[in-house]
Amino acid sequence: MKTTENSARRSPRRASTSSALYLLLALMACAFYMICASSPLRWDDMIYEYVWLDHRPAGLLHPIDLNNRVDNVGEAFVSGCHHYLVMNGRFVVHFITQCFNGFIGKGLFNVVNAWVYALFLILSIRFCCHHTKNSSLFTLHSSLFTLHSSLFIIAGLWLLLPVQWILSFDVVFAINYLWTATVCLGFLLLFRRMSESGTSAVWKNALLFLFALLCGNFHEGYSLLLSGALFFYALTHFRRLNGSQWCLIAGMWVGTLTVIGSPGIWGRASGAQADTLQETLVRKLDILRYSKRLYLLLFALAAAYFLMGKEQLKAFLKENQIALMVVPLGFLFLFMLPYYSQRMGFPMELFSVLLLLKLLLQSPARRLLGRPVFMAIAVLLVAHVSLTVYYAQKVGDEYRAMLQEYKQSPTGTAHQQAFVVPKPFRPYILRLGDPAELGIISFIYHKEMHIVNENHTEK
Repeated sequence: MKTTENSARRSPRRASTSSALYLLLALMACAFYMICASSPLRWDDMIYEYVWLDHRPAGLLHPIDLNNRVDNVGEAFVSGCHHYLVMNGRFVVHFITQCFNGFIGKGLFNVVNAWVYALFLILSIRFCCHHTKNSSLFTLHSSLFTLHSSLFIIAGLWLLLPVQWILSFDVVFAINYLWTATVCLGFLLLFRRMSESGTSAVWKNALLFLFALLCGNFHEGYSLLLSGALFFYALTHFRRLNGSQWCLIAGMWVGTLTVIGSPGIWGRASGAQADTLQETLVRKLDILRYSKRLYLLLFALAAAYFLMGKEQLKAFLKENQIALMVVPLGFLFLFMLPYYSQRMGFPMELFSVLLLLKLLLQSPARRLLGRPVFMAIAVLLVAHVSLTVYYAQKVGDEYRAMLQEYKQSPTGTAHQQAFVVPKPFRPYILRLGDPAELGIISFIYHKEMHIVNENHTEK
């Protein structure tokens, strides 16, 4: 009788905690939607509105047919095949991108992208927190500690990840980086689930293989790292892997091969070689300069040896072998590439942050997640997200005004508005002014774009 009474008392509390957790996720998705909706089609989105050519004409900056906009699924498929030949092998993500940019529209994409972001947060919480063996991948525990931990994870992902404008700024980057990250987290959780449940039926294994193949084709920046990590994992766990796990591994490897085997990706890489030794050194130094999350993870692992003890740290390393292997492989992968931009290190930095958050939650530091810390994190997150939405809408309005002015100007001039985005919000928002984006606009509208900023200097 006493047990029944205790369960009855705990039930409303569990329901309240569960409601608070899903309300938090819903609020984050709504804020993310507002950030996405503040921006029209920009940057590469303007290129992916059109059908790609199956070759690179001499003198044409981007091999697209400006007279042939993507108007249906068939044209998106043909354009994707051409893109595979001349640009890179990410057929799946660029097919989806061209459907949204061409005939579906960015309005619906903003909604879908917000749902994907919510799913990304849920899977990240599942990755970082312990859950029961048979619970669904999308089920979150309703304990108060899970609520505090989930807030800690959501705030960590919001505040610690680099160049977060790639997640919401436009269609192309969001699908390439956010959607791929979400699919890869799903892959890792499925792989963990299969190790617990054993070999599935043949038809289920076929679905697992197909899912892994699609996951491997999404983005080579993720799939090459996962494929490499799975290779080393398979070497050390060969006899313990079951049939379902082998289907996931094989699918990931085949999917990765479809990306790196495309003719376009090798042509693109050969055209991005540095012109001088100095330029090469600058790119490599940038990798060292921007890999801050990797250094934080290494410091946390060293500190955990003393705080958690050798055995507990060893258990953490064993449990997260694949994800941990992704990080150094990502670092080596960046050094092997002939070119570099900060977003290319996003997969490595993402896994560094996830592992850092997971390690902190399993260390004695988790005891600090009491009510005062919970409230402080909540206030900081709400304030930062709210101001990010405000500045994103301000930058979106500025972009629309500048593009309209540019179109009407005989000289292609547009004036930047006299406001400053504070430094804490710049990783989440991108103002018009990058030379690459100016080049795309100039190419699309057949007129050179010139920006005059608040100091009356041209870009």
